[in-house]
Amino acid sequence: MSTSPVWPRSAWLLLAASFTFGCKPEVGSRCEVGESRCLDEKTQLICSEGRMIAAPCRGEKGCWVEEGVRCDLRGNQAGDACSRDEQGASTCSADGRAQLVCFEGAFVAEPCRGPAGCTLEEPCGPGGCAARCDRAVAQAGDRCRDTGLKACNLAGTQLLSCQDGQMKVELHCRGSKGCSTSGGQLSCDLARAAADDPCPKDMEGKHACSADQLGIVTCRAARFALSESCAKGELCDDSDGKIRCARTDK
Repeated sequence: MSTSPVWPRSAWLLLAASFTFGCKPEVGSRCEVGESRCLDEKTQLICSEGRMIAAPCRGEKGCWVEEGVRCDLRGNQAGDACSRDEQGASTCSADGRAQLVCFEGAFVAEPCRGPAGCTLEEPCGPGGCAARCDRAVAQAGDRCRDTGLKACNLAGTQLLSCQDGQMKVELHCRGSKGCSTSGGQLSCDLARAAADDPCPKDMEGKHACSADQLGIVTCRAARFALSESCAKGELCDDSDGKIRCARTDK
């Protein structure tokens, strides 16, 4: 979930805090969810699990009050503190190549390897600027949150999917078209495969050329297995969309 890099705070919450404690809040003070104030021009005091913490506001606007306390997160870095009550809040990294997401009290970087990178939607609404991360391209091991999210790897040879918080290889795209994206749709060319490569359910019983073209493999129980070896002088041919062994001296 992408959320605003500028967090508004309700003015009445700030006022309620001053009445409740009778003194100026500081780091470690008891607080209620949503309470915040500016500690200085670049630092926000924000409630996190019932205690005030200091969190940086590295953006150009810093920390300021406008219909509540606001913190400009543009320019914040991985490892910077954030409220545990704001789990999932996000902004873009300074170079626009990653989305910084609040996770268990600190910002963590999630790569945005697609051509659009990480962008902030402007003009900003009342809640600030929404962060958008282009994840059409990824790398095995990249951190992710959306289970089932799919992407091509950087080399365009694998289809990756988000599993258990990481991008993992789902399919090897060994065909001539590799892994590609067009109009938001991903495509994986499975015309060629190696024995034991994973295959999708809708390919069960269907064939592909082996990676070395010396035989034909068949999808069985979610894995490709060698089903036919080509005769001497033949190679597996998939040029016309049909999988077959053919003479190479034609």
